[in-house]
Amino acid sequence: MQDNVFEVISKDSDCELILTCEHAGNEIPDECDNLGLSGQDLNRHIARDKGGKEITELLAKKLGCFAIMGKYSRLLIDLNRRENEDELIVEVSDGTIIHKNMNLSANEIKYRVNRFYRPYYEAIEEQISRLQAKGKKPIIFSIHSYTPQLRGGDYRPWQAGVLWHKPTKMASFMYNELVKTDKVIGENVPYDLRKYNTGAVVVCGEEKGLDYALIEIRDDEFDDLDKGVNEWADILADILKKYISN
Repeated sequence: MQDNVFEVISKDSDCELILTCEHAGNEIPDECDNLGLSGQDLNRHIARDKGGKEITELLAKKLGCFAIMGKYSRLLIDLNRRENEDELIVEVSDGTIIHKNMNLSANEIKYRVNRFYRPYYEAIEEQISRLQAKGKKPIIFSIHSYTPQLRGGDYRPWQAGVLWHKPTKMASFMYNELVKTDKVIGENVPYDLRKYNTGAVVVCGEEKGLDYALIEIRDDEFDDLDKGVNEWADILADILKKYISN
């Protein structure tokens, strides 16, 4: 692992479940001068997924499973995109100009990929290989959150959505269990993963023939952070325990 590019919990866990949180952190390396953004901007949804890190940490402890969380902001480089995607490093996010992402040189892009992006995926690959060597079939579960409303966009009525690129056993189970709660749940909302074919669940899950699901939780569920994190961690832990025990 390179210098604090990501955080890991339960590195030596033999549980088949792998938790990932690509947008857990909002840090920017010193040499990038906050990408020209204010501290307020770096605390917005454009920079990180509110509640994502905290839920991932709590779930990993409840389940005793491996978890990996990106330390740096998605605005530096988006761990939930492919290397060749235009949105890997964005110049504008929800109407905010990211000045120090403008007109990046090929060398700077390559540096960010090698330094901040590839080590994250290499760590996931390493855990997958480790579990497979023990005769286990890894399951990938990614945790994200989203803003209730983008600038100029419609209000998003769902409290959470279960996402998949191609239908999976885990995503179907997760959705069917979540709709039994008092939460408003959708499938492939607020983003339709069928249109994107990207992210850790696809690259590390689907393309390796592994089961997976991605959850997006509306981030106003974490306006009271402790309450929201504990509530959702309890909900998800119960569902995941039931799923991996089947």
